Amino acid sequence: MMCAPWAFPPEMTPSPGPLAGAGPLAGAGHAAEAGPPAGRGPLLALAGRRLPLLPLGHPSFLVGFLVTVVLAACGGESGAGGWGAGESPAREEDRADLSRDRPPDRDPRLLVLAASDLVHALPEIVEAFRVRTGMDVDLVLGSSGNLATQIENGAPADLYFSANRHFVDRLEGRGRLVPGTRRDYAVGRLALISAPGSSPPTGLADLAGPEFQVIALANPEHAPYGMAAREALQAQGLWEGLAARLVYAENIAQATQFVRTGNADAGVVALGVILGERNWDHRLIPDHLHTPLLQAAAVIQGSRNEAAARRFLEFVLAEEGQTILARYGFEPPMEPSP
Repeated sequence: MMCAPWAFPPEMTPSPGPLAGAGPLAGAGHAAEAGPPAGRGPLLALAGRRLPLLPLGHPSFLVGFLVTVVLAACGGESGAGGWGAGESPAREEDRADLSRDRPPDRDPRLLVLAASDLVHALPEIVEAFRVRTGMDVDLVLGSSGNLATQIENGAPADLYFSANRHFVDRLEGRGRLVPGTRRDYAVGRLALISAPGSSPPTGLADLAGPEFQVIALANPEHAPYGMAAREALQAQGLWEGLAARLVYAENIAQATQFVRTGNADAGVVALGVILGERNWDHRLIPDHLHTPLLQAAAVIQGSRNEAAARRFLEFVLAEEGQTILARYGFEPPMEPSP
């Protein structure tokens, strides 16, 4: 995997510690607005770095949100927060400009758009794939719904991993996926967490207690784990009573970040995210309380690297990819893909 240089514009330079400027988060079921400069959107953590998750439709969404996954091949920096000492800004000519079409058959790198519950598992799969094949993969992580919208708007990417089937169905119905490439690759699980060092709620009903005044979940309008969290709370008769305590994150990784930094007292989040964190106690939410989080992927119509995209998807479905997913709490698909 190539370690392509990347530099944030000065006003988007990552900084260590909690969300910059984060005070109390917006409640009453509104999206949180903590941290980033005005107009820049929320932040997402990947491999210990804080990355801009640009607003839907932002013309620079791919430029500002592209990350070449930094793993052992890049000097073992995974888990380091912020930019390392002595790192120099990327040269202007080295910065990726993905708003332009890539010439066909000339770019050996894959661009994968993936749900943020894969923030820990997918980089590990990417590195295993690189070792096996020598192929490099760039990852863009975000909420499944927002990424689907970018694909509908013509984002020049190769492969899409959603956290549920719904958004793959939508793209397939609109002709934005290569026919015959859709595959189910995992089943996700919801979990309850509280701030590190404190005991998590033992069940959803505990969220009504006085110690949990701010509860983070991914926005149910475009994030599958947020949709599942809403269903589970509704099934327990808790949704309306907790509405004033809920804060919506842009995606499930950001919801976890709100709890990690103390900006939320508890969170209904993805098991696949928190198992990438050390010593974080959690409680699984019974999966009969919500629609199964059956996760699907497909090659994007217009991919310049369709053969390589198919090969990577098959790697995820094969034993090595499934073993890595299982390590982060993902279960195998319940039935063969249609």
